[in-house]
Amino acid sequence: MSDSENFLSRWSRLKHESEVTSPDKEVASPEQDVPSPAPPTFDPASLPPIESIVADSDIRQYLHADVPPELTRAALRSAWAADPAVRDFIGIAESQWDFNDPAAIPGFGPLQAEDHLAARALGSLSNDAPGTPDSPGFVEQPALPAPELPDEVDVARAQEYSLLSKLLAHSPDALMLSRLAELRGDESPLGLAHAALAKAAARTDAEKAAREHFTLFVGVGRGELLPYASYYLTGFLHGRPLAKLRQTLQRIGIERISGQTEPEDHAAILLEIMAGLAGGELPAPIGTDREIFDDHLAPWITRFFSDLEQSASADFYAAVGALGRTFTQIEAQSFLMSQ
Repeated sequence: MSDSENFLSRWSRLKHESEVTSPDKEVASPEQDVPSPAPPTFDPASLPPIESIVADSDIRQYLHADVPPELTRAALRSAWAADPAVRDFIGIAESQWDFNDPAAIPGFGPLQAEDHLAARALGSLSNDAPGTPDSPGFVEQPALPAPELPDEVDVARAQEYSLLSKLLAHSPDALMLSRLAELRGDESPLGLAHAALAKAAARTDAEKAAREHFTLFVGVGRGELLPYASYYLTGFLHGRPLAKLRQTLQRIGIERISGQTEPEDHAAILLEIMAGLAGGELPAPIGTDREIFDDHLAPWITRFFSDLEQSASADFYAAVGALGRTFTQIEAQSFLMSQ
């Protein structure tokens, strides 16, 4: 570079030289001339026939973007019509029942202390001797053969599950509240939860408990809380968690009760199943209770009980939530330690 050539002059000269020495245009690579293959055309005939869809069919292939919308809607309608939990569900209509009387709504009346699972739970959690004819709500049950009797820990677990299940399914009547008020507990977390439930039962009555249960779980349109695994895990009802649960229950031989309108992933139903497994009333392979708890309860049930405990609408049921949270935390820790 000469002394007289400044920076701009040198930059202009070098740029001009590069343009002169570069080829006029780049040679296109052979690959650039080959057009990309067109995506295969979707053939609706490749889908299974709509008539083959049953309650547990996997219809995700009908939800593909290339499926015609009318075919997707037809598949969804067939799946819903084949599922009795959706097809036969009867929601609460504004003028269908007397909402001033919680007992007037089928399936949502007060829980009677004579109920089998409630009597079993209360009979052993209270100070009365379980199973005596003089105990309130006594229901005589056939004795199981000695080899099939569960151990003392499993009996206690079954009682806790039974109590929680029935209190979530129905509000307690006056007799059950009086027996709950007699519960006593030690200084353990579970014992303190029992004592708190007894105090809550003593300060309420059947009418207040019924209205509280209605507000929390029924409501006009819907309750404050939705105690379903599908809702807590996906934000929607009748979701994938329910389908997985049904597959598990079918495999171990637990069938849906005829006339049951609630889906199986309702907290009360799952807790009742756990009571039957822990207490030996539902015959199943060893470890089935752990499978049900780990796969279908542990991911959400403690969170639900915490929501119930902290609800502004809950008084008596806040104590139920605290008991449920404490007990399910103990269950989760116990299963973890037994691995």
